Order: sequence, then C-alpha cells, then structure tokens
Amino acid sequence: MSVFDEPAEEPDQIRDQLRQLFRYRALLVLGLVLGMLGGAAVSVLGGSTYTATGEVVVHAISTAPFEAGGVSADKQISMGTERQIAQSASVAAKAAKRLGIHSDPAALQRDLRVSNPPETQTLMFEYSADSADRASALVNAFVQAYLDYRQDAASQRIDKTVSKLGDELKPLQDQRKVLDRRIANAGGGAGRATDESERSNLVSEIADLQGRISSLKSLDTTPGDIVRKGDPPAFPSSPGLAMLLLTGAVIGLVLGILAAWVRSVLEPRVRSVADVQDNLRAPVLGILPRRQGGSDVLEVGRAGRGNRAEAYRTIAFRLAHDQRFAGRGSLLIVAPRENADAVSVAVNLAGAFAEIGNDILLVEADLRTPDLARRLPVHPGHGRPVPGSWADGERLAVDAGVDGRFDLLPGREVPNPARALSAPEFARLLNAPSGPNEHVVVVTGPLLAHADGLAVAKQAAGVVVVCDLNEVRRDDLDRVWELITGAGGHILGAVLDKGSHGPSLRRLSDGGPTHRKRGRSRPRAVVVTPPSLPGPPPRTGPAPAAGAPTDADTTSLHR
Repeated sequence: MSVFDEPAEEPDQIRDQLRQLFRYRALLVLGLVLGMLGGAAVSVLGGSTYTATGEVVVHAISTAPFEAGGVSADKQISMGTERQIAQSASVAAKAAKRLGIHSDPAALQRDLRVSNPPETQTLMFEYSADSADRASALVNAFVQAYLDYRQDAASQRIDKTVSKLGDELKPLQDQRKVLDRRIANAGGGAGRATDESERSNLVSEIADLQGRISSLKSLDTTPGDIVRKGDPPAFPSSPGLAMLLLTGAVIGLVLGILAAWVRSVLEPRVRSVADVQDNLRAPVLGILPRRQGGSDVLEVGRAGRGNRAEAYRTIAFRLAHDQRFAGRGSLLIVAPRENADAVSVAVNLAGAFAEIGNDILLVEADLRTPDLARRLPVHPGHGRPVPGSWADGERLAVDAGVDGRFDLLPGREVPNPARALSAPEFARLLNAPSGPNEHVVVVTGPLLAHADGLAVAKQAAGVVVVCDLNEVRRDDLDRVWELITGAGGHILGAVLDKGSHGPSLRRLSDGGPTHRKRGRSRPRAVVVTPPSLPGPPPRTGPAPAAGAPTDADTTSLHR
C-alpha cells in the first residue's frame, strides 16, 4: 500500500497543466504567427519614425541677470507653467506660421513632447515625424516659437506698464510747468513759498515715476538660450523590424496560451488517464499504441504487430489474475460510442487468452449489423444452427496464428435483438464456462447507441469499456457507469485506444490527453498481488524491436 502526499503531487500537476496547454498546439502556433504578422504589418504600414531633440535654458526677467539676487520673488520661473506654455496652441500656431504650414495647430501638437528634467530650468523639446528633416525642422520651429512667444509676452507687458506710467507722468509734468510759471512771475510772500513746496512734491513724484519707467525699460527680457539645436537624427527612434517581430511574437504567444487555456477549460473530452478513472470509477487496464498500418482486426499472433500485440497480452494477463474476474468466465467488451473499436479489443483479447492456454468463445452480440465473421480468418467449426435460436447456432474457428485458435459465435440479424440477448439460451451460454481457464468474451454495439449492451452487462462477470483516447467525453463515461451499475453490471476497467495516425492538421491542433494517472485528490492506491502469481506467459509471437516502447499501461489494479 502506498500513499501519495501533496508535495509529491505538485510537480506532476504542473507538468500536467503544461501538457494540457501544449495539447492545443494549433492555437499556440496561430497566436505566434499572427503576432509576428502584426509586428511586420506595423513595421511596413507604420514606417520609420524619427525624433529630433532641442533644449532651451529658460531665463527669468531680471534687471541684473549676472548678479545674485537679481531676480525678485515675483519674477521667479515656474517650470511647470513654462512647460504648459511650450505645449500651448499659441506656440504651435507660431511654429506653423514660421514654417509656412497651413494646417491645424492641434495636429502639430500631437507629436510634440516637452519635458523638464528635475532641478533644472531646462525645457527639452522632442518632435517625432516620418522623416529626419521634418522632425528637425519642426522641433526647431517649436523652440524658436516658444522663445518668440515668451519674448513678445514680456515686451508687451513692459510696454503696457510703461504706457500706463507715462499716462500718469504727463499730467504731473504739465502741472509742474504751471507751477514753474507761477513761481517765476510771483514775487516774495507766502504764495511763492506754497508754490515752491507744491512743486517740490511734484518733482519727487515725477522722479519716482521716471525711475520706475527707466527700471522697466532696463529689464532683461531675453527668454532663454538654445543649448541644443534639433539636428536631423541619424537613426529612426521607432523599433526596427526585428524588435517588432519579437514583440509581436511574445504578445501572440501570450494570447495563444490564453486561448489554449480557455479551450482546455471548456474541453468536454477527457484530458488524462486520471479523468477516465475518476469518471468511470474504475482503473485503466491499458493504453493501446497507435496502429502503424493495416486494417486487420486480429493483431495478436500476427507478424509486425509487436507493440499493440504486447499491449493486448498485458491487458489479458491482468484480467486473468484479477480476483474480481478470474474463474467467473464471461467478459463483456463494449464502447460508449461508435468512435471506439471495441470489436478489435474483443478479438485480440480472445487471441491473447487463447495464447495463455484458455478455452475462449468469442460472441458477436451485435444483432443489428453483424460483420465480424467476414473480417476474421475463420474455418468451419462445430454445432448446427437451431431454428429461431441464435445463441445455439453454429460456431466457427478463428485462426490466431501462432497463438492457436478460439471459437466464434457470429452475430445474426434478428427481429428483436433485446429479446434474443435476454433469452435463457443466451444466459446459459454466458454461464457455460465451468473452469477458470474457460472464458466467454462478448462484444456488442455502442452502449449509448443501443441498449443491447445492458442486457449482457447484467449477466456477464465483468465489463471492459473501450474508449478512443482522443474522442471519449466525460459525460459519456458518467452515463456508461450509471447505466452498467444501474443494470447490475460490474466494470472491471477501461482500455484506451490511441487509434491510427490521424491527419497532420489534427495532430497539430490537438496533441491528445496526458497520461497522468493520479491527481492530488485521488485516494490511496492498493496494489493487488496474487499469492503465487506465475510469471508472464511465453510469447510465441514476434517480439518488439530492442528498445522499442510498448506504450502499454502496466499499472497495478485498483480495488
């Protein structure tokens, strides 16, 4: 008895999740290809982008620009405000006018970026265009337009203030002239002293206004200095074709993985051996490898059938030593739907049982479209047909090559298959084996297509469900379990068939389920070993090549 703890299961679960994603290789490849095509389209349709850069050191308005403290507190520069001005529509209009471009200034603004490095009074202008010369011309135009705008704004403010002060100064000067005439014509006395006092006050006001005008006119209105001219860039700033292809490939691969994950979540088919065991409530007896060619039903005992023949022998050996089946005789082989080949499994298990010395009767219980007799190498056997009784009909001998022979009761079309399968004659046929080495192997049509298999399942000692590993659905296995157990049957296990090599496109789009056998929440597995289990039977058929895998599931039985 062995217990699987959670830490030991974590790597298996991660590997299983990765395998589930990589099953949908077509989605991953499609996402990768579309991403690369998108990157190539951006490179071709978008073209190259060139970015030219210009830098300006912004100066504040000052009466003494070269002296410390020459800038008063009200004239300090706000670089955030200057950055907004540089990106304004007014500056864009000046730049367009400077270049003679008759276009919307907003269109020019879209490709302009202005930044201010921290702790500096520098504005960095960057302009992107489809050519190096255009980018250089536009960035220089924006730099000069910003400086002109700032120069004009400062000059206009100074001129406006000087004009207002001049308007205040002119009446005072006129009044002083009047006082000068009065003082010149007046003699001595109190009147003259009053006029002289008033004139002194006017001269003081006039001098103050003239000083203010002179101070305004002496302001340094230089907006700034260009420290870096926007020269034409030598290389494009946009990513090249290789970078766009790489970026597109990464994005496409991520989208492909997401699509594969969604597809995996919505997948109705079983995606691992553990899924089959969980939905069927029974172990997986074996996994049949893909057919390498040919369409013969009987593969055991034939040349060139090494891998699949070994898988059938392994399954037969497990069933022969399964305590739930050994010595009880009858075995039903059934598939949920038409996509699984239960007939091939029944025929080859019969051949494998015959190889280990058992007396086998293969019964074709498909009474609707029987065709097994013409697909097998048969010889006249024994028994005469009984009128109206299919179960007591003539039996044929099947030549299994080096594995010997076994009997076949071929199917026959009858008016009411369900009645024939429930008849006492058929019940006696299933109960006829009297020893542990005598078995009846019965194969019927798909269980979910007709209820014929249920009539056999309630009478057989065990049921083996054959599933196409690439097509079986979870809900089909649930229904098979409910129907068989509800009819009183007992499921011994499942045989998974990989089928033949499908088309290349199918193999690319779906890598098939993973073969992980246990999940984190699976119960403890019990290994059943017979007290004195004989060694494997000798193989008289052709052995597989050295080192060739058999692809057969040889796990222990689950009780």
